Amino acid sequence: MTPPGLRRDGLDARVRLSRGAIEVDVALTAEPGQVIGILGPNGGGKTSTVLALAGVLPLAAGHVEVGGRLWDDGRRRLAPEQRQVGLMLADSLLFPHLRALDNVAFGPRSRGVPRQQARQRARAELERVGLADRESARPGELSSGQQARVALARALATDPALLLLDEPLAALDPDTRARTRSDLAARLAAYDGVTVLVTHDPLDALTLADHLVFVEDGKVSQTGTPADVLSEPRSAYVGTVVGLNLYAGQGDSHGHVRTADGGLIVTTSPTEGPVWATVPPSAVSLHLHEPEGSPRNAWRLRISAVTMQGQSARVGLVGGVPLTAEVTLESVTALGLQVGHDVWAAVKATEVRTYPR
Repeated sequence: MTPPGLRRDGLDARVRLSRGAIEVDVALTAEPGQVIGILGPNGGGKTSTVLALAGVLPLAAGHVEVGGRLWDDGRRRLAPEQRQVGLMLADSLLFPHLRALDNVAFGPRSRGVPRQQARQRARAELERVGLADRESARPGELSSGQQARVALARALATDPALLLLDEPLAALDPDTRARTRSDLAARLAAYDGVTVLVTHDPLDALTLADHLVFVEDGKVSQTGTPADVLSEPRSAYVGTVVGLNLYAGQGDSHGHVRTADGGLIVTTSPTEGPVWATVPPSAVSLHLHEPEGSPRNAWRLRISAVTMQGQSARVGLVGGVPLTAEVTLESVTALGLQVGHDVWAAVKATEVRTYPR
């Protein structure tokens, strides 16, 4: 009997298991063709979830159903080799002595497909990832980005119903990562199974995934489309990922938000009761002296970090209302911003957004 709410044609899973000190309880559902992005801090349960979907870790309870077939319900369990799963990791794990063609053909061959048929399929997959002209190259003759694409082709050559990508771009340098991300997006758009992508990189998640699931301490802390999450983060970790200062507080009808740490934030869009308040780092201006004029939010804070990012800098500030400010490199020099110095931070009330918690 199918549990209520299961998607017979895609993925429906409730992963419940214990691993070390973490009690994992993560629900995932997706239609065919969708990409689910799983994000969260280290040790939060992301990889445990993926390993359970692959069959490497058994469920203590819950279920995994893909394409209408029950893979695990905590009692009956298909072995990993019995599941229609494709897996791609940060380390491509290509066989160094095999050509790209035979690396990709290895998947179908391991499932009993005749050599010639497996190689035909491998050629088709290499063409789809733009490597038809490199089928004779061995991994040592390929760039890191090309190796990643070969690994993706190998994962898809077995026609998986579920594709699991665990930090697939983590080992690449920034330039290679950007190019490979674009190639990956194009290939996933043509894949009609369900993809589960685990990543620490917000850009990977926001550009590749249709739906985001944040996992913290083994539990789902927030789920939604990238647009939903960007507009209304609901945990400190999610706020950091989407680049917003986020505060839990209590709001009143006058636009005052009292944060959990006792700080006061003023907004022109009041929300009464338990609220989240967000402040974009770009909306924070820094001053050596208490600012005059229109800002209704001004706090004297201490600089805890200064991090350069291209032509701007992110300045971490601690005090009554901890903040991250994004300023120009010219401001860093002109204000002499250094760790340990005190500055005034100002935010216009119109830049503060609140919504119910």
